[in-house]
Amino acid sequence: MVLIKLWLITILATIVSWYALKLVNNPKPLGWVFLFWLGVVGVSSILLYLISVFLVA
Repeated sequence: MVLIKLWLITILATIVSWYALKLVNNPKPLGWVFLFWLGVVGVSSILLYLISVFLVA
């Protein structure tokens, strides 16, 4: 269930960011915006996991 929520957050952030970039006349390809948010969610998930493991150990 958490994985589905992360995918939905990533897709929602991609669409909102892409539309905002389009509004300010700085359009980027949708794939690059998706990869950016995929990286942000992935790196933050990994960092939170590592911090929790560090605090438990």
